[in-house]
Amino acid sequence: MRNFNKIYNNLWTEKSNKFSTLIKKVSFLTISIGISAVIISSFILTGFKNAISDKIYNFSGHFIVSSYADGLSFKNSPLDLNKGVYIESETLNEISSVHPFILSSALLQGKESEIEGVIFKGVSNDYIDNIQPYLNTSRNNLNLKNSIIISAEISKITSLNIGDSVTIFFPNDPPIFRKLIISGIYETGLEEIDNSMVIGDINLSRKIYKWNEAQASGLNIYLRDKKSIDSFYDKLKNISSFDEFIESTNSKYIQIFDWLKLLDKNVIIFFVIIVFVASFNILSVILILIMDKTQFIGTLKSFGTKSRTIHLLFFKVGFKLSISAIIFANFISVLFYLLQKNFKLFKLNKSNYYIDHIPVDINIFNTLVMNISIMAMIVLSIYLPIIFIQKLKILDTIKFD
Repeated sequence: MRNFNKIYNNLWTEKSNKFSTLIKKVSFLTISIGISAVIISSFILTGFKNAISDKIYNFSGHFIVSSYADGLSFKNSPLDLNKGVYIESETLNEISSVHPFILSSALLQGKESEIEGVIFKGVSNDYIDNIQPYLNTSRNNLNLKNSIIISAEISKITSLNIGDSVTIFFPNDPPIFRKLIISGIYETGLEEIDNSMVIGDINLSRKIYKWNEAQASGLNIYLRDKKSIDSFYDKLKNISSFDEFIESTNSKYIQIFDWLKLLDKNVIIFFVIIVFVASFNILSVILILIMDKTQFIGTLKSFGTKSRTIHLLFFKVGFKLSISAIIFANFISVLFYLLQKNFKLFKLNKSNYYIDHIPVDINIFNTLVMNISIMAMIVLSIYLPIIFIQKLKILDTIKFD
């Protein structure tokens, strides 16, 4: 065993052959860079998906309940909050909160008398806690009574800012005008929300429609864990009344969520390519070492060393090189994660990517699966050139030299 370790150490640390040493170093760097690129890509993808989906979920909840007669339109067919999901939601532990809302079409007059069509979403003050991360105003300074929150995009179009008085027109019969104060400005970077939605007091919406406190256009349902969205629909359906229409937020914003799913496929393709390159690199290293040490292998065989022992020598060299590269790649990846998470070093164009910096998040399970998959493929690639050792004969090694 002592002789085995001595021979192995000689194979790993030998510097007499500059070419094989250079190949080992180049392969180490290539494998490390490739693996770190895959892991960092998964961090970015996870962060990007979470950043985009969280924006949508914070504004719309994970499920939207509305009047079945209306689907998701703005018609005046209210839900009865004394029955169905709103009352029964307390029986489901998966639900963290339920927020009634009333949607209304409206026209907003800007400073220069320009008119902007908007969707007025009437909500309670508790709803603001969900969208706080996207507001430029402290939660303590916000109260929806006689005020509204507009988007940065609408603020830009209308030249309206916090503290300005604004006239909002509801095209009812008869038409209704209200003067409100802008108490906050939000920004998500999502056109689907920023281009049209203003947030106001649900009691104002009820006065406009002449509804009582037990009526609303719909409900935003917030779950404790967004991973349970797919399995939760049936539970929500079971507690709903016959006139309640239930839709997941994923379905409402299907284009965005389908686009996020497409990103997964791109990363998988990238992952397969990198694994192939890493496996080819380690295969090349072992093959070069075997060719370089052909006479050495012949000498070992002439002394009666079993092929299995020689296999193990070269396997340990390849395995150590692979493990070192994977550990180094994970170190680089985690370092990138910490720097980007805390300092946001790399920026993005918000108009194209919905966010102004590269978001990062770690999915521990996915990262472990990637590392295990890479290691498994590399181990298989180590075995392929080692088979060549078994076919080497002592006379061949002498001729080779």
